[in-house]
Amino acid sequence: MRIVAAASAVLVSLSIGAVAMAAEDFPSMQVMSGMPNMGKGQWKINVLEGGGGLGTASLCFDSLAQMTRGPAARGRQQPKCTNRVIENTAARGVVESTCPDGATRATITRDGAQAFVMHAERIGAGEPFSMKARYTYEGPCRAGGPAITMGADSEQCVKMRAMAGMDPAQACANAGAQRQMCEEQMRSSLAQIQAMCP
Repeated sequence: MRIVAAASAVLVSLSIGAVAMAAEDFPSMQVMSGMPNMGKGQWKINVLEGGGGLGTASLCFDSLAQMTRGPAARGRQQPKCTNRVIENTAARGVVESTCPDGATRATITRDGAQAFVMHAERIGAGEPFSMKARYTYEGPCRAGGPAITMGADSEQCVKMRAMAGMDPAQACANAGAQRQMCEEQMRSSLAQIQAMCP
């Protein structure tokens, strides 16, 4: 289920910047002044550059914040990151975040009353990364909805739906002693596909 993992990695990359901006220790940015519910609620994301064919997605930042700060996350060692403001004006904000696994630069520009564009890129050492996306506030999170929903026509969903027809029992037939675990992982991945690609 590498495609599920790859799609999740792209979406996590999209969400990191906005969730970080809602963190208590993140510097106040003038460009975000008056933005509705920053770091909360449902946000539509349109990938403008990069993103591996993602296209559009919808993220519930309440759920993402719980995943990164909730009880399950508390059991894991959280990397300590530091943020440095490079530019902070009403027109544009630039922040560099340095974490143990590398540094990123986020350039944020306002795009209307309820939207902003963020260009995030890796700086210095590490795996090259660059993505530009528009974030638009849609309202409160959908009750009972998944944290992440991708566009039905996205390249990721097309590939994942092709995998959704696989039979776990048949796909795991050669897994030997690990067959039961393989089938459970397959069923879990298929459920994730259905939730992410309605």
